[in-house]
Amino acid sequence: MSDASPAEAPPAVPPSESRPVSVRIREMPLARRAVFAGFATLVALGAAFYVWWGMAFGVWIDNGVYAVFITLVLFGLAGMWLVFPEPPARSPESA
Repeated sequence: MSDASPAEAPPAVPPSESRPVSVRIREMPLARRAVFAGFATLVALGAAFYVWWGMAFGVWIDNGVYAVFITLVLFGLAGMWLVFPEPPARSPESA
């Protein structure tokens, strides 16, 4: 038949990844937390702008509003991801 090797156990989760996100953010240096908060503000500002525009003008489907909303939110999310400690994407380990 086939040579069945014993199933390997999944790799253990490193302790740094098992901590909650809020703890990892609190452990960042103050300057890095300020930049992270600034990018988070862009996300909140984009959502607030979209809701404000829709309520103020009664127009929820508008390409211009989408352009502003998407620009703010994507720059905010990208910045938060880049500043985040230990980004979730890891490079593969060389064998």
